[in-house]
Amino acid sequence: MGRPRFRFPAGGTRRATRIVALLAAVCGAQLTMGADVAGQASAASEQRTVARAERLRASGRAAEAASALREHLVRAPASPGALALLGELALESGEAAAFVPYAEAAVAAAPDEEVARLWWVRGLTGAGRLDSALAVSDRWLKEAPGLSAARLARADAQVAAGDSAEAVRTLGDAADPDGELLTRFADLLLAVGDRDRLAAAWVGLLALTPPATDEVETGLRTAEADGSGVRAASFERLRALLAGRRDGAARAGAIVALRLGRGEAARTLAEAAPPPDDPEAAAFLREYVREAEAAALPGEVAWSARRLAGLSARPADRLRWLALSGEQALAAGDTASARRVFEDLIRESTPGDGPHQLASRRLFELLAAHPASLAEAASVLDRYVRQYPDSAAVEAGLRGDLALGHARAGDLGAAEALVTDARSRIRIAASGRLDAAAARLALYAGRPDSARERASRSVREVEIGAAERTRRLRLLTLVQAADTAEIRIAGAAALELLTAPEAFDPGPALRDLAGRPASSGRSVVLGFLADAAAEAGRARIADALRRRIVLQYPGSPEAPAALLDLARASGPADAASWLEQLIVGYPRSALAPVARRMLAELDGGGR
Repeated sequence: MGRPRFRFPAGGTRRATRIVALLAAVCGAQLTMGADVAGQASAASEQRTVARAERLRASGRAAEAASALREHLVRAPASPGALALLGELALESGEAAAFVPYAEAAVAAAPDEEVARLWWVRGLTGAGRLDSALAVSDRWLKEAPGLSAARLARADAQVAAGDSAEAVRTLGDAADPDGELLTRFADLLLAVGDRDRLAAAWVGLLALTPPATDEVETGLRTAEADGSGVRAASFERLRALLAGRRDGAARAGAIVALRLGRGEAARTLAEAAPPPDDPEAAAFLREYVREAEAAALPGEVAWSARRLAGLSARPADRLRWLALSGEQALAAGDTASARRVFEDLIRESTPGDGPHQLASRRLFELLAAHPASLAEAASVLDRYVRQYPDSAAVEAGLRGDLALGHARAGDLGAAEALVTDARSRIRIAASGRLDAAAARLALYAGRPDSARERASRSVREVEIGAAERTRRLRLLTLVQAADTAEIRIAGAAALELLTAPEAFDPGPALRDLAGRPASSGRSVVLGFLADAAAEAGRARIADALRRRIVLQYPGSPEAPAALLDLARASGPADAASWLEQLIVGYPRSALAPVARRMLAELDGGGR
């Protein structure tokens, strides 16, 4: 059916024609009257004018941009792009009244042009001529009830007149709303606090092709931030409406939930997605992986990657998704899922391939971390050595980890026996990680000389990462700077943190230290214990020990490091305070530039 033609009131066309003539006289242009006005300038001419105006606007020369647009509209009133941009500039500058004649001339030249009619209403509204805006929009909507632009113009005029209830009714009566209308409708419902209809409008936006996920996300964030009546229940109402749906709206709702950090809700909605034979399933799951990674939700990455592995026809793709799933399950702390994935990956890959080697090592690490599975870890390690006989350095590290696993289980004797056996079979050049483990075992056993010797050897290894090198250097610094009694106290406390982190109480160790003369390495002891506590997940203990360093040993090299660690573990406001203390108190410290960068980032983010 053809679009309804807009009808002017009696004399309207003659009046609009006179407006065109008046504009021509003002601008010194000769215009053709009647139907010849429409389309007089080519589309290319309009595009050039609009592009130039946009450049002028972007460079802060809005007045020149408006002037160029006015000159073009005098020559060609029916230029929707030029009219819309001039309308935006007029509303921004408060010159809506001067814009209205251009809009009226455009409607006279092209009565069926939606943009012209829409901006006529907007111009009247911006100029404060609300009665005229309501009258014009009412006539337009009656003649074109299925036109979204007419309905939007009418609702905007009603809102400007203070009648939000009528604006809601106007938009809600749309038979087949498009994305723009639904977005405006949702914004209006959010403003008036209509919870139920708001959730339904969001569902409508998510059901579009493509789904309007950005608009729904923005609406939900606004609802949660502005303290409105819909704040508490907004997401849950949307979730309830999406529950059980097996269409694009449920999938889009899962993506929005991920962006909001609601992993459990996202998983529930995603479970309602099409079955594996749906051609859209893989595309949706890939998007789910991307959004979950962006939202730092490793559990959701692991889940979706595992499902993608099941959908992958190519073995290489399946292995890739399985590897990602296992790594992310580990990051999420879901060791049971990670173990299953790595076992599948080992079965399905070939020794020598990257996925097989990765899975073997990750599975070993999982098993070695738990006392109940140390025997299984040893079996995995033996198989790894048979399959990769030339990986002496890796073997040294794994055997060291297995030894520390026995120490974690409280069996220092078995741990040290494993290290001794491994050293007899692994060449010295590849034993750096084994030396590092041996140094820790000697510390735990209260043998400072042995710990010092092995820690010194461990730091000579060349090919180790920065974090591991720092860890080894801190142990070496401890055994070199502290006296024998302090080293033994630190070793006993560190072993307790390793074997029973949740039950660890630093009080006894601190009392023992307080009862002995402090060496020059006392701050090193406290720093070492703080790092051990942080590694064991006891953040509050680590925080307290670092504060003690700052207060009791402000002149020590460990003080600026403690301040930086405190900043990293704190919220923005407290972090800024710690960083400022480091910068002001230790301007020559090597950590001061790091603190300045971190503080600048905090200030840039508004803290």
